[in-house]
Amino acid sequence: MDAKADLIIFSQAFPPEKGGNASRMGDLYKYLTKFGVKVTVVSAVETYPFGTFPRESRLIKKDGDIIRLFTYQPIKKDASLIERTLYYTIFPVLASIWLVFNRKSSNVILVTSPPPQMYLIALIGKLMRKKVIVDVRDLFLDVSVNLGFIKKGSLIERIFRFLESKALQKADAVTLVTPKIRHQLVEEYGINPAKCYVVPNGVDLETFKCDKSKRKLQMVYAGYFGHAQDFDTFLKGYALLRENERVPLILAGGGETLEDVLKNVEKLGISKWIKYVGMLSRKDVVKLLCSSSIGVAPIKVDESLKYAIPSKIYEYLACGLPFIGVGVGEIEKIAEESRAGCVGKTPEEVAECIMKLLNSNLEKLKVRALRYVTRFSRESSAKKFLIVLNSLRGET
Repeated sequence: MDAKADLIIFSQAFPPEKGGNASRMGDLYKYLTKFGVKVTVVSAVETYPFGTFPRESRLIKKDGDIIRLFTYQPIKKDASLIERTLYYTIFPVLASIWLVFNRKSSNVILVTSPPPQMYLIALIGKLMRKKVIVDVRDLFLDVSVNLGFIKKGSLIERIFRFLESKALQKADAVTLVTPKIRHQLVEEYGINPAKCYVVPNGVDLETFKCDKSKRKLQMVYAGYFGHAQDFDTFLKGYALLRENERVPLILAGGGETLEDVLKNVEKLGISKWIKYVGMLSRKDVVKLLCSSSIGVAPIKVDESLKYAIPSKIYEYLACGLPFIGVGVGEIEKIAEESRAGCVGKTPEEVAECIMKLLNSNLEKLKVRALRYVTRFSRESSAKKFLIVLNSLRGET
C-alpha cells in the first residue's frame, strides 16, 4: 500500500454490487472520504447478486483505494449451499491473510457482518493489536436458525456463535443498526454496552431525491427477493382486492426466490397488474421510485426478524413514497413514527393497508415521508461512525 490508511473497511460486498451490505459500506466510504478520512476498502471480487458479474481469476485487483480479493463466484442465481459456503468463506480467509501481510497498512480496521465468517478477520486484527470496530447489520444466526438454513445446536451454529461471541467481546467498538440488536447482543454475549453504538441504516439523500416529475398511481418494490421477504402474504393480500381497486405493481431486483414470486403472481391470477422490470442500476431505481406513488416492503412475520427495518423503506421515504409493509416489530414502529406507512401481518390486513393508502392524501403522506427520513441520512450515519473512529484513533 502506498500510504498508511486511517481506516481499512473489510466487507464481503461493495458497490457496484447490490444489497444492504454494499450500499451501507459504499455510502460510509463516500462520506468518510468526504470528511477527509483516508479509507481503504478490502472486499471480495464483484459477485453479488449471483450470476450478475463475470468470473474473475486474479487473486488481487486494485482500483484506487478499493482492493478486491478472489473468492468463489456462483454463476447461478439459485446457488447451492456448497457454492454459497465457498463464496462466504474464501474471502474472509484471504482477507485475514492479506491483513497479516499488510499489517502496517492501518492501526484501525472495521469489519462488517454478516456473514459470520467475517469475524475471523476481526479476531486476526486483535491478535495483531489493531483497534477493531465490528459492524453488525443483522441477527444472521438467529434468522438462519429460525428459517431452517442452519440446524439449531449443530456444529456449524456452535462454531459461528463462538466466532461471534469472541469477536464482539474483544472488539474495541461495536456498531449496530437498531437498539433491539444492541440489547440482544449485550444480553447474549455479555458485551460491555459502553462500547456499543447504534448507527442506523439510512439512505443517501444526495442520490435518492426526486424532481417535479409526474408520478403514476402505481406501487413499487425495488430490492432483493430472498427467503426473509414475505411476498406470499403481500400478493395474497393484493389478490383480495377487487379488480377496480387494483393499481399496477412494478417489481425490480433479483434473488433466489424471484422465480417463485413470479410463479405465484401467475397462480393468483394477478399478472395483468404486476410487471417485473429486471435488475436496475441505482440511478434507474431512483427514477422508478420517483415515478411511483407507494413502496412495498414485505418481510416475514417471525420473532427473529422483529429487529429488521428493510433499508429500502428509507429509500422509499426519501423519494416521498409512503410504504405498505408486512412484518412485525421495528417495521411497525417506523410506520407509526413516520405516519407514512401501514403494516399488516395477514393477507386481509395487507389488503386493508393498500386501500388505506390509496384512499389517503398521497401528497400529505409524501410531506410526512420527506420530513421523517431526514434523520436517517447516510451522511449523518457516517458522522456517527467518525465519532467512534476518532475515539479509537485517539488511543492509538
